[in-house]
Amino acid sequence: MPRYNIKTFVDITRSNPDRDNDDPIAKGQQSNFDSLVQSIGLRANVSWVSDPKQEIENDNKCWVWNFDVEQEDVFTLGNNPVGLLEQDLHLVPIIKNLTNEVSVKPMFLTKGNDTNIWVSLA
Repeated sequence: MPRYNIKTFVDITRSNPDRDNDDPIAKGQQSNFDSLVQSIGLRANVSWVSDPKQEIENDNKCWVWNFDVEQEDVFTLGNNPVGLLEQDLHLVPIIKNLTNEVSVKPMFLTKGNDTNIWVSLA
């Protein structure tokens, strides 16, 4: 199964809040993670071994996550092995101002000066 890597400044913590949890941060984090998985799921069945992890890169907090899909080249566009996924993720709405430190627009952006999510083969 092909494995892909996501790195983002958007808080995609998989918090799994239940109905009794009224914490807006936990709900926003889960919403962002769900939006990411659903966007990937437009073209492929998604599976993963571990949830997104928080890391520090160049003094900025970011989230890193690896996931697998069933078929090879499902996201290939021309010579770019993740081109279709970059298109699918671009402009997907997110909840901003959670625990992220980098100011982000209220959407995943895969291109331009305000890029906040990067996709690659792992």
